[in-house]
Amino acid sequence: MMILATGSLHARTWWNEAWSTRTKFTVDTSDNGVPLPDAAGTATVVVRLHDGNFDFTSAKEDGSDIRFVDSDDKTMLASQIEKFDPVMNEGFVWVKIPDVKAGASRDIYLYSARNEKKKPAKGEKTDLPKTAYDSETITVYHFNEHGTPPGDSSGEGVRAETPGIPIEGSMIGGGIKLDGKKPISIPANPNAAVLEAAPYTWMSWVKPTVLASESIIYSRKDGSSALKIGLDNGAPFFEITGPAGTQRSAPAAPLAAGTWKHLAMVSDGTRTTLYVDGNAVANLPVAMPALNGPAFIGGEEGKGSFGGEIDELEISKSARSAALIKLAALGQGQQNAKLLVAGKPEPAKVSFLENLGIFGFLIKSVTVDAWVVIGILGIMSAISWIVMYAKNKYITSLARGSKEFLNQWHHLAGDLTAIDTDDVEVIKTLGGRAEEKYIKFIHSTPIYRVYHLGCEEIRQRVSKGGGISHRAIESIESSMEAQVTRENAKLQSMMVLLTICIAGGPYVGLLGTIIGVMITFGEIAMLGEVDINAIAPGIAAALLATVCGLIVAIPALFGYNYLSVQVKDIVTDMHLFTEEFLTKMAEYYPEKGDASSSH
Repeated sequence: MMILATGSLHARTWWNEAWSTRTKFTVDTSDNGVPLPDAAGTATVVVRLHDGNFDFTSAKEDGSDIRFVDSDDKTMLASQIEKFDPVMNEGFVWVKIPDVKAGASRDIYLYSARNEKKKPAKGEKTDLPKTAYDSETITVYHFNEHGTPPGDSSGEGVRAETPGIPIEGSMIGGGIKLDGKKPISIPANPNAAVLEAAPYTWMSWVKPTVLASESIIYSRKDGSSALKIGLDNGAPFFEITGPAGTQRSAPAAPLAAGTWKHLAMVSDGTRTTLYVDGNAVANLPVAMPALNGPAFIGGEEGKGSFGGEIDELEISKSARSAALIKLAALGQGQQNAKLLVAGKPEPAKVSFLENLGIFGFLIKSVTVDAWVVIGILGIMSAISWIVMYAKNKYITSLARGSKEFLNQWHHLAGDLTAIDTDDVEVIKTLGGRAEEKYIKFIHSTPIYRVYHLGCEEIRQRVSKGGGISHRAIESIESSMEAQVTRENAKLQSMMVLLTICIAGGPYVGLLGTIIGVMITFGEIAMLGEVDINAIAPGIAAALLATVCGLIVAIPALFGYNYLSVQVKDIVTDMHLFTEEFLTKMAEYYPEKGDASSSH
């Protein structure tokens, strides 16, 4: 099996956004990696972490926040940390991988850099499964203790009662050293009981320093039944004593002193086989006897005999396949170093809100009630901007039209009603434009409508003969001022919406803030404790409602003042025009008998 840590990730999903970094590992059992003779099934493999394939600064000091996820990038894999040293940039993590097939490859992902500010979705599983070993595993010793008896990492509680001599930098993390004088004793434990003719697997890493005869690595005895696994002048063997007597395997090729070797013994109920580095070296047609007594590492009861180092002892109540034994020997051994290829971790995709920094964090902290208030403020803001845009466009057009009308008005030297017409030729002779659109443009202005009303009043009185009396001028003035008032009302229409936004926006935002603060302090009261990290986001998000209220009111205030000035200018022009119109009317249309008559 081959484990490749690569930096180019093709998976489109991301297991959990609370973890911001991941690295892909490829389990390769094809000819390009390390081929297996058959499918290994569920296997617990060791992943060696170093500064070439993992950034130790992205994880907690004890590595408790790292997670392994299967190829679907959804299913979390059970894992167990044997060693995690951010100072030395070294880590050993055991990961249970289901359905390891021969001649295939699959991806798993290592997630790290847990962001404590991000909370997983409600009900989302982010805790590690309880054990990294299957239910058939009854004893696992990593030997990473310091001066204390080896602890069982299988979850079955088969703990030793005497310690070994701890060794740093063993085969995988820590190990133990035995001096050949005193074995490590393991008391009888019902969880480790072996039934007669039951399947059984024992495997461990050994490094002998003394090649002596009858050097026992592991032994167990229960009455007349016994099991021994050891070296005879360096030659591996196993010995089983049962109802049929004592049988010992033929000596295999001797091991070299000072060299790590993977030993395994597998019994399927009818035959027992001995493996060295994943290769079968001896077998006997014998089954396991019933064993329920104490066991010993490095010798027998009361007598030590093995001198050297031991690491990673594992016992199972099933007959592990030859493929799994091969997988353990190669995947845990020296070849593991070349099977791990350094790759750059892939950072999580940064969302739009994360790009906003603190504002993005505040937005994500906004509660439902605050969103309701902000939604109302959003509607108010949209209305104010629509009114400001439409009004500005309309008033700008009217101001331009009034200017054009006044240009025409100043060309008049006789009949004041001359430009109160749609006649193109008349408009043209006055120096104006003759296009129909231009004429309609001028006629749509408020000042023209005031002028048109004055012209109608003049025509009504002149058509009856005679001039226009002072009383008639006063009447015409009243009619024109009334029209100016009506035009002013039209210009002011919808402006009340801006005043509502100016006055109401801050109050609506303040309401949202008060509700948000009330809810935050209510939650504190329910929890019975004060945590600044818990209440600060809620209060900050609540204040966001007030900010939104001000964002609604401030532009509306500026827009209202600007538009009011524009409207005031147009109304002022109408008042000035009215006075000028009445003055010219009194001059051009005097009463009969007036000596100053010029009409």
